[in-house]
Amino acid sequence: MERKTITDDEFELYSRQIVLNVIGFEGQEKLKNSRVAIVGLGGLGSPIAVTLTAMGVGYIRIIDRDIVEKSNLHRQHLYTFKDIGYPKVEVALRRLREMNPYIEIDPHPLYINDSTALEAIKEVDVVLDGLDNFKARRAINKACYKLSIPYIYASAIETYGMVSTLIPGEGPCLECIFPNTSDQNLPTCSTVGVHPSILQVISSIEVYEAVNLLTKRKPRLFGKLLIYDLEELSTNLLEVKKSVNCPICGEGKIMEEKIEYPEIEEVCSREGKITYIINPGQVIPVEIKNLSQKLYNEGYKISRTTDFSLMFKIDGNGTFSLLKTGVGIVEGLNSKEYALKIYEVILRKILDY
Repeated sequence: MERKTITDDEFELYSRQIVLNVIGFEGQEKLKNSRVAIVGLGGLGSPIAVTLTAMGVGYIRIIDRDIVEKSNLHRQHLYTFKDIGYPKVEVALRRLREMNPYIEIDPHPLYINDSTALEAIKEVDVVLDGLDNFKARRAINKACYKLSIPYIYASAIETYGMVSTLIPGEGPCLECIFPNTSDQNLPTCSTVGVHPSILQVISSIEVYEAVNLLTKRKPRLFGKLLIYDLEELSTNLLEVKKSVNCPICGEGKIMEEKIEYPEIEEVCSREGKITYIINPGQVIPVEIKNLSQKLYNEGYKISRTTDFSLMFKIDGNGTFSLLKTGVGIVEGLNSKEYALKIYEVILRKILDY
């Protein structure tokens, strides 16, 4: 692949970081020729995307399964009120392109699990964690290990957060540090809250570690887990090591979980409405305009169509959003079974059977 050079216009844009000893002109060219994936565009992922875009990383793949909701806006400053109901990757694509026209933004409206993670992160140099659940993180961890891609793990809740830089084959993986971690035993930002400031701190550390890797400098958090607490203004730096019994990078046995697709997951309620996200188990290409016309002809009340999604009303107060990869988001229905039934009806229309 032909190496790209910095233009005069770009030099002016990045001049205040080019003068830094830790980046310099050579480092800026390395950033321009780098490829990263940001998995999740929420409280951590959205500031990461803004900063890496502004810094001039040449290719940024943005991955998220969800739409913008009102409760996002206090901490996810990539979005505004006018973006509510739109896919996060679609809004982010527009905003990030406006911020920096010299780089490539590649949007993927994907549900991350074991069936999609490998394809989602292939051919990038670093993966940055913007996820909000361990199930998806474990899938990314496995994929990064298989593809030998560094993974910058991070999470934040309440007023504290943690970060670690995981390099396959050289140090521990996520499963070594947090073996058998289940989301059922963990708090969420909807139950205990999250201070926007801790997200800025943790996401900034992620960016710094990613830039270190991309510019061929030693990452500061390799073999370490940083825990930062804003309330106490305290920092703990723990040493983490590979586990011989790790099922991912060690000698332990992987216990494969059998999942029937489509899989439906209840997530945090939105404006008092029960919300489900439906994972088809694979990418199902959806021709949004064609499906919208088909549903309209059958009497469905179409609320919105975009390049990335279709939204329509169901049962009065309910809404159904379908992303162009086949991911479904259902709000306002009280039954998982009914939500799944509607999804399967729509799926048959997509696949024409």
